[in-house]
Amino acid sequence: MRFIALLVNCISVDKQKLDIEVHRLISDLELADSTATTIGSMLSSSGVFIDKAALDQMKALVKAVYKVCEMPLFQKLVLEQAPLIAKHQQSTSGVFYGFDFHLGVNGPQLIEINTNAGGAMISALEIGASKNCCEPVERRLGVRNMPNEIYETFLDMFTQEWRSFNKDPSAQLKTIAIVDENPTEQFLYPEFQLFQALFQKHGITTIITSPDGLTIKDKKVYFGKIQIDLIYNRTTDFYFQDSSYEVLRDAYLQDYAAITPNPFNHAVFANKDNLCILSNREHLDSLGVDLSIQEILLSHIPETVKVSSKNEESLWTNRKEYFFKPSQGYGSRAVYRGDKLTKGVWKLRIKAILHKK
Repeated sequence: MRFIALLVNCISVDKQKLDIEVHRLISDLELADSTATTIGSMLSSSGVFIDKAALDQMKALVKAVYKVCEMPLFQKLVLEQAPLIAKHQQSTSGVFYGFDFHLGVNGPQLIEINTNAGGAMISALEIGASKNCCEPVERRLGVRNMPNEIYETFLDMFTQEWRSFNKDPSAQLKTIAIVDENPTEQFLYPEFQLFQALFQKHGITTIITSPDGLTIKDKKVYFGKIQIDLIYNRTTDFYFQDSSYEVLRDAYLQDYAAITPNPFNHAVFANKDNLCILSNREHLDSLGVDLSIQEILLSHIPETVKVSSKNEESLWTNRKEYFFKPSQGYGSRAVYRGDKLTKGVWKLRIKAILHKK
């Protein structure tokens, strides 16, 4: 686990200087100015900075979550409810997990975990650019070589994934496929280009493709004639269920390529149903979770419950105390604030849930 954060007091930067720095850093990666312009439009001239106490609480919570999620009993419990494909485990750990916190009067509150979070490369670029246009950032970073230090961390993550997959500490990663549905149409396609440029600058052949752009031959994964060592999976079909994911599904189950993150990673860390366990003392007790870990989890994960026919009435009555979201969704799709939820929408959602069961 690596944490990257800036603890400064500034609230704005010089946008013109920021854009100049972004263009300079993009040119270092040998990408077109048009990419720099697109990325520059994604960046704000105002920054929100957390204090050290909140950061320390977040770090402690992330470590506590890892402690529980790596427990064999916890994994057995959640995998029993997951699709069959998730029970297959590669020796990869996943990359760029995102822990989504809301800050409030009770400190940081974890509301979601993502195993394929986007934005890390763009954030690294912004940190590097901000160093030269925001004095408090420059003072905090000092002589540190940003964003190159962060780039090196990212490269090391993928190298370690490949070596873990091969069970060989010296295995050389030669090719990566960055995979997503219709990648050129994705909002974060410029980030895919940044990763591609970074990897290729360090001698790793990198292609960007949709899942159906890959093929399998002789128990290896290919893009055209290029054999793929590692697939950086940015898709949101977390269990490779669509027919267009057949190659990814077979490659994963047969270990024809390293896939990170993968269905096992999602089932263990990102399935929202897991929050029902992590926020419940009885569940944690039954798993034998240390009391000190329990206190951290219960202090920073809001009570999470699954909607059912047994609790629908009480949840409706107390709806103003809750946010409602689909267990299999991602991002902010179909999320409802309880105090904004109408009776009509509630009935439709309940009907859909009970029909699905």
